[in-house]
Amino acid sequence: MSIVPHFPRYDSRTVQSLDGLWEAAWLGRDTDPETVRPGDIRWDGLMTVPGVFDSCPDHVRKRGCFALRRTVETADPAMRGRIRFGGLGLWGRVFVDGKCLGTCQTPYAPWSVAVPPGSGSRREIVILIDNRFDAERVPLFDPFFDFYGYGGIYRSVAWHELPACALDRVTVTPLDLDGNVRIDIRLDGDAPAKLVAALAFDSGEPTAFEGLEVIDGLATLETCVPSPRHWTPAHPALHTLRVKIDDDSITERFGLRTVAAEKGKILLNGKPVKLLGYNRHEAHPQYGPALPPQQLLHDLQHLKRLGCNFVRGSHYPQDQRFLDLCDELGFLIFEEALGWGTPAGHLADPRFNELQEVQTRAMVRTSANHPCVILWGFLNECESHKPESEAAVARLADAIREEDDSRLVTFATNRPFEERNYDKVDVVSVNQYPGWYPENRDKERPLDEIEPLIDRLIAHLKEEGQEAKPFIISEMGAGAIYGWRDELEAHWSEQYQAAYLGILARRVVTDDRIAGVAIWQFCDGRTYADGHALGRPRAFNNKGTFDEYRRPKMAADTVRRIFTGEA
Repeated sequence: MSIVPHFPRYDSRTVQSLDGLWEAAWLGRDTDPETVRPGDIRWDGLMTVPGVFDSCPDHVRKRGCFALRRTVETADPAMRGRIRFGGLGLWGRVFVDGKCLGTCQTPYAPWSVAVPPGSGSRREIVILIDNRFDAERVPLFDPFFDFYGYGGIYRSVAWHELPACALDRVTVTPLDLDGNVRIDIRLDGDAPAKLVAALAFDSGEPTAFEGLEVIDGLATLETCVPSPRHWTPAHPALHTLRVKIDDDSITERFGLRTVAAEKGKILLNGKPVKLLGYNRHEAHPQYGPALPPQQLLHDLQHLKRLGCNFVRGSHYPQDQRFLDLCDELGFLIFEEALGWGTPAGHLADPRFNELQEVQTRAMVRTSANHPCVILWGFLNECESHKPESEAAVARLADAIREEDDSRLVTFATNRPFEERNYDKVDVVSVNQYPGWYPENRDKERPLDEIEPLIDRLIAHLKEEGQEAKPFIISEMGAGAIYGWRDELEAHWSEQYQAAYLGILARRVVTDDRIAGVAIWQFCDGRTYADGHALGRPRAFNNKGTFDEYRRPKMAADTVRRIFTGEA
């Protein structure tokens, strides 16, 4: 099992990983990043990439502007380049040889910047990072988000040296279970009117395709995979495709499977599948969202032992290494673009909506070959009960379907009884917390609220004419402080959480109307550092079934026994 480097792989070009130790500088809380020039920076520190400043002892609690610097030796100074980022936050700007080449305003989303040829082989890269909440600079991340906004480079970075016409990505879309696929070849640079490409599946011999029409840098063809094997959670078979053009080549990995919604069920390869799993943040007290590969693997091993087959990547595009592992281990994924509680004012803002579309398209294009991804989503818990939401939701749903028509579209609503956008989704996803945020705060242990609320949701969807669509509980759960076991079994006790998740898990596995559940949440995650933390003990969201160090609470065994059929 290989998790570094992840796909795609480029074996005809020079690609250098920029991960490792960089020079660093803290530029201050009041520095305007628009005025920073690399030549004026005093480099007096170090930082790892991937890594986040505000999880480091030297920079805890600091919000402001940081800078990173390193050099790279190019194989051919005359060639153009591209720096690819797996994700950064909250705001970034890239300079090469002192020249500003691009600004990133889409936290967590994959992003790249084009680099023109240089005068010499040694190139200096400077990256500014700003982790301040700023509605103008970072309109997609608000200070009220219930997960901590770290500053840094969250995921791997690589330098690519590119020919005049290069391969950006190749997407393989299964058309059926017989191996028929659509292949989209996306080019970077000077694209010809007609393309000649050689395609080889797995370890087979290449087949030449000539005269492929190129429109807006995209060539499309249909063909059949030799000796096709189906990807399923139980048997996650994977194929590779190598595409070669004149001066470049790329190897992509994909799986053959189909996804559909029919009569209230999610169908995988034509058969109903029930999604049993968790919401998961990329979070750790030491690493923030810049998780090492062993932590990614450990998290999935914990989930597999609980009997899970499903993960909702909340609430931002996922690390490609994590999705590679999900492909290999047979997990099913709900991947969503960055968003949390978006108010109506944002939804009516043209600039906000433009950046939402940019990051959503980037997410879909980057993750499109992962068979594990079966659901695309966006705008978690936005004010979707207000009229301003309708155009915003439609725009993102349309953008996703334009990029990828092979998966299901959804978004998680926490206003299900006032929802205005059910018509725009393939799957209804609902976030609710009965029995945790109780209707009657004077009532002890209001666990009897859980099932009646689920009954109301199902009845309401029928009234709304949504009975034929799959319904998943995309969030539901209760908090517990690790190690606190209380004779009253009150809120925040491990006993209360275990009892709560026992009721929820058993209802889901026995109710055919519920297509799945993503329990909130896999592990505790750091959240507010201000007065909002009064509602989040320890400044963590404590609804994890594991704590932030992945130590299991009582509820883990409860969920495991129900999901595995032991109880």
